[in-house]
Amino acid sequence: MSDHGVREALLAVPVPDELGAQRRAWRVVGAAHTTREPVPRRRRRLRPALALAVVAVVAVSAAALSPPGRSVGGWIRDRVAGEPDAQPALVHLPAPGMLLVVADRGPWIVRRDGSKRFLGDYDDASFSPQGRFVVATAGRRLVALEPDGDPRWALARPGPVADARWAPSPGFRVAYREGATLRVVAGDGSPDRLLARSVAAVAPAWLPRRGRTVLAYARANGVVRVVDVDSGDELMRTPRTPRIREILWTPDGLLAVLAERELRLYSSRGRILEGATIRAPEGHLLIDAVAPPGGQVVYADYDARARATTLVHAFCFGAGACRTVGPSRIFTGSGRLQDLVLSPDARWILAGWPEADQLLFLRLPPGPRIRAVDDVRREFHPGRPPRGSFPRLGGWCCS
Repeated sequence: MSDHGVREALLAVPVPDELGAQRRAWRVVGAAHTTREPVPRRRRRLRPALALAVVAVVAVSAAALSPPGRSVGGWIRDRVAGEPDAQPALVHLPAPGMLLVVADRGPWIVRRDGSKRFLGDYDDASFSPQGRFVVATAGRRLVALEPDGDPRWALARPGPVADARWAPSPGFRVAYREGATLRVVAGDGSPDRLLARSVAAVAPAWLPRRGRTVLAYARANGVVRVVDVDSGDELMRTPRTPRIREILWTPDGLLAVLAERELRLYSSRGRILEGATIRAPEGHLLIDAVAPPGGQVVYADYDARARATTLVHAFCFGAGACRTVGPSRIFTGSGRLQDLVLSPDARWILAGWPEADQLLFLRLPPGPRIRAVDDVRREFHPGRPPRGSFPRLGGWCCS
């Protein structure tokens, strides 16, 4: 066996009471830190030395209690970044429904009791409106699956496909991108037709109202178009927006467009609603957003200088006179938080935290409450060392 193979095998061997040892070491380091001699403020030159001393103590403790081959830097990062008292495994969802998690190997269905089912070797996946099916993409293939992973139908295209989304309206149409084109296929796999060319690499978004087949998508020039898929009529279009990240609908049917620096809400005529624009401060980026009912929005604001993400809860992001209630911070963590997902009962926000290898369940007011799940990479790479990418969240459906 090669040196690399030996190292991987050693990393995969569990160490007895590893987590308990790490926590006991952290308590010892914390106690030592609280009893240190205070340093006068005027002696600024000693602060770096003190910081290095603390890091050295932590490093020594970590080296003594870390498993063979585990880097000290990784241990310190986990303790600093992670939410304390996290659950060691995803054994229960705090709200009804199923969770869709896309790992390196493919998507998984997680039920409320924590049971999990691997769906297969696919690149991405999303739920149908009632969670009866999952639509998945793999290279040039589009596949409709049962929640147990059994395929219902498949479609092959000449080019790579991505961002498949299932409509809530009768007919169960699926919109997806093939390269720089947007196509729509019926829920039984046929017929398949071209809807638009020169589209941006952004997932399309169906209006979440039954009875209408209304779809919003971003063109390559930054314009978002809203069309009736059946008639082909354009219902509205927005001004150009550079660097669009996401298109989403509010529960009351207003269109929101998330870009790197702004989150805008539009009227049915494509006009920016007065007072309904969120702008990131200088040096910040907007990463993701979800829109709970009641004119609210929760968005992720990444501070590039601090290398930290803050989840912000803004009230009355929409028409009305109740925007006097200012935004509130509900969580801040190091690195980038990703893939905000709203629970089916709209009471919880779920976010992925790659820096800490955790999932965060945040209870919306009245609350607040945080539940964290640790060791997420290993959770969705069973039997393997947790070396892959952090899993992506594909949706939380249905009540």
